[in-house]
Amino acid sequence: MPDFFDAFRYMLGVIVTIYATVVIVQTCMGWYKLLSQSDRYTALIRRYLIVSGLRMKISTFGADVLICLLLCFVWLLLWHAHELIGQLAATINDVRRNAHTIAWRGS
Repeated sequence: MPDFFDAFRYMLGVIVTIYATVVIVQTCMGWYKLLSQSDRYTALIRRYLIVSGLRMKISTFGADVLICLLLCFVWLLLWHAHELIGQLAATINDVRRNAHTIAWRGS
C-alpha cells in the first residue's frame, strides 16, 4: 500500500518546483524587457547595474555564496538521512513480517 504522505510530499515538491520556475522566468523576462528599452534613463540604469556589479566586493558576496553552499550541503545530508530511515523502516517491516517462533526440540 503506498504511503500517502510520501505521495503528497512528492506532488507538493513538483508543484512548488514548477511554480518557482515560472515565477523566476517571469521575473527574468520582466527585467529583460525593462532593461532592453532604448530610453535614456534605462541606459543609465543599465550602466549603473553594470558598474555596481563590477564594484561588488568578493568578500561580502563570497560569504553569501558560502552560506548558500552550506545550506545545500545540509539539505543533501537530510535527504540522505531520510533515505536511510526509509530503508531502515522497510527492513524492520520485512523482519516483522517474516518473524516466526522457534520451537525447541528435545525433552
